[in-house]
Amino acid sequence: MATDEAGASVAALGRGRLAKREAIMRAAFDVFARQGYAATSLDDIASATPVSRQTVYNHFGDKEKLFLAVVDEQISANLDALRDATNTFPARVDTLEDAAAYLLDLARRITAVFASPTTASLRLLIQTEAPRHPRLLALWRSRVTAPVWPALIGSLARLAHAGALTIDDPARAAGQYLTLVTGVSWQMTELGTFALTAPADLDSPELDTAIRANVAFFVRAHTPTVTQAHTDTSACG
Repeated sequence: MATDEAGASVAALGRGRLAKREAIMRAAFDVFARQGYAATSLDDIASATPVSRQTVYNHFGDKEKLFLAVVDEQISANLDALRDATNTFPARVDTLEDAAAYLLDLARRITAVFASPTTASLRLLIQTEAPRHPRLLALWRSRVTAPVWPALIGSLARLAHAGALTIDDPARAAGQYLTLVTGVSWQMTELGTFALTAPADLDSPELDTAIRANVAFFVRAHTPTVTQAHTDTSACG
């Protein structure tokens, strides 16, 4: 009985330590995103958690180790969200309308990740701090871009193979598609529409209308011609 109680006590301490570490990392991300790396001290993070400065030090050692751990954790969360967004592909996509519906749904899912406040803060933090911490961009490329990019290229290649769209270079088309989707969400949620109006909310009708327009533009650019469609049909026969 005493052994069981001791084991339960150790487990509770472990859970408490993990919860405290997670609380420190959440607070640290908010402070780093708001103030930047150079202007942030361990005291700032301790006050925001709130815990003692020694507790922060005991968990992470120093500010740089904490900063890199926080960025790594946020990148992992973004990777999971982007994988969920890009790895879903319909069981059947035969027509232009099927392709358009899939690409619009995909654009909305990517936008939900890209334009979320947490992702926007992470992106800004990496861009701002990369000159001092070159590892950050390498971390982003290896942990996010490298795994997600092939999934998008593969989806566009499947649309082309099915004859729903005409795409000669899926990699280049993936870049065009992402530019149209993420560009409009950045412009409207962070910069403001043409930098003249207040930024749109993530779930605003204006943003969804802009996404629809950009996806339609992409689909028109890759719509099979009548000749191509006839050739593909003949080949299948």
